[in-house]
Amino acid sequence: MVSNITIRRGAVPDADRISNFVTALSEEFIVAEFTAEGRTHFLGELSTTEMARRLAGDFRFYLAEDGEGLAGVAAIRSNTHLYYLFVAKPYQGTGLVRRLWSRVKEDSLALGNRGRFTVNASNYAIRAYEKLGFRRTESIREQNGVLYNPMEYVVAG
Repeated sequence: MVSNITIRRGAVPDADRISNFVTALSEEFIVAEFTAEGRTHFLGELSTTEMARRLAGDFRFYLAEDGEGLAGVAAIRSNTHLYYLFVAKPYQGTGLVRRLWSRVKEDSLALGNRGRFTVNASNYAIRAYEKLGFRRTESIREQNGVLYNPMEYVVAG
């Protein structure tokens, strides 16, 4: 299933698709444990307008596509902070998360990242990030009703 998936760079015209994809997965797996304020704040940050702003700004997006459908989305801000790493439910546990992360990491290193990445992981995603080699740097934090776990990845060597 994963072998048929292609990964390409995202562009501003992809903003609506990315917004819908990430919002649906966030509603299913992430925001239930947030306060009402946190849910509103977090989901508002996933709007098409915000995605278009990020796509035009200091973010690189990667879209994993299975034919016409979106199977996963990754984004990195400032070449160091993994901002999104979402995979559709049917593709979870298939290795697609690792493929997306590998592409982001390799491109970032080639573009001058010195081997350190950060991410603010949801409680749902901690184990997946740990399997990729990320480690928690602090205990759970809360901002604007949004819960997250600061983590980092340091390239061995």
